[in-house]
Amino acid sequence: MVAFTVIMMLAVVLLCGILYLLLRRLQGGNKKPVKRGGVRPAGKDMPGRGDENRGLDHAAITPPYGDPGDSAQSLQTSLAKGVELLFAAEDLPAANKATLLKLDDVDRDVKQKVLVHLGSLKNFDTLHKLQRLIGDPQAAMAELSRMITGDPMLTAKILRVANSPYYGMEQKLNSISHAIMIIGLANLKGIIYSEGILNVLDEKSFHRNPTMQALWQHANYTAICSSYLGYLFRDLNQGTLFTLGILHDIGKFLMMKLPPLPQNDSATAGTYSPYWTLEEEEDIYGINHALVGRMALQHWGLSELMVETVSLHHVPGYLDRNELGLDSEALQYLLVLFLADQAARLIAGESKGTDPGDAPLARLHPSYHGLVDRKKLRQLLLDRSLLGQLREAEAIAGVAM
Repeated sequence: MVAFTVIMMLAVVLLCGILYLLLRRLQGGNKKPVKRGGVRPAGKDMPGRGDENRGLDHAAITPPYGDPGDSAQSLQTSLAKGVELLFAAEDLPAANKATLLKLDDVDRDVKQKVLVHLGSLKNFDTLHKLQRLIGDPQAAMAELSRMITGDPMLTAKILRVANSPYYGMEQKLNSISHAIMIIGLANLKGIIYSEGILNVLDEKSFHRNPTMQALWQHANYTAICSSYLGYLFRDLNQGTLFTLGILHDIGKFLMMKLPPLPQNDSATAGTYSPYWTLEEEEDIYGINHALVGRMALQHWGLSELMVETVSLHHVPGYLDRNELGLDSEALQYLLVLFLADQAARLIAGESKGTDPGDAPLARLHPSYHGLVDRKKLRQLLLDRSLLGQLREAEAIAGVAM
């Protein structure tokens, strides 16, 4: 009798367990799917250092970018192949080599034309102050909000992005502080620089100008990649790297309005192509975009590190590092910017279906190879959070611009 009772009790317990599991499975099957484009969960930064921009958001978006079968796998393959090409041992001719490395090499009349053009542009000071404020970890949100709200157009853009379908907010946001928290510092920087640069250039035809759009996409990709690749070295400032990425091709934006040399009758102002090599720029304008960028950053009062790095950002592709005379820190910033520039070219090429071997990549000069941990470079470029940040920036670009 006792044995029969024990067996019955065990049977009842087993039956209850089976019913519980069936009920859990049924409940799980009725859960609503996660809404694509919802607010991202708060994510952890990459391994921290004492830089000024610890708040830079490296979290992957939801759903995770890189699910099997989507475009992330193709991009990762392209980036991995690109890394190998950057360090290729073949002694190939430099694809983008300048003959003019210093302003002293540029004709005086050409430099004067550039200075006149720079003098006609709006002041860069407000944009520069806002960038420094974003990079300051001690800056209060209220202070940042006050400075942004001083510019109605910038305020409107930030609120428009935060309220866009991408973030899936259930209620309309009216607080600039809340909007900043939603979009994150990385995207905030991109919006601020896009607005600031277009204002400085007095550019009102951005949407109708494919050259401007191509230049800005590349600058944005380079900025995001720069902030990630900074982890190749110790103690590089992510805020500085992001700014370098945004501004590295500022000379190209400016050259679009420069008059060509008198002997180039076939070329007219406004025919500039972002795909010209440095030598082609020099043949048509008497100067290349790297040196125009140098003059612009000097004119706007940016740091010597920014000026030197922007003006030399193509040099690691063809000149021995020992000929530059840079200290180790400046050399690291230059190397990160160069690698990010090439990665951005690969990313843009992948979006157009271009094979990495056909992309206009510059091989890294052998004298720099020993400075780069190639395995770490590959890991950083293939990090899903980087791919997520690139996709997020691309998704909101159309809203912000």
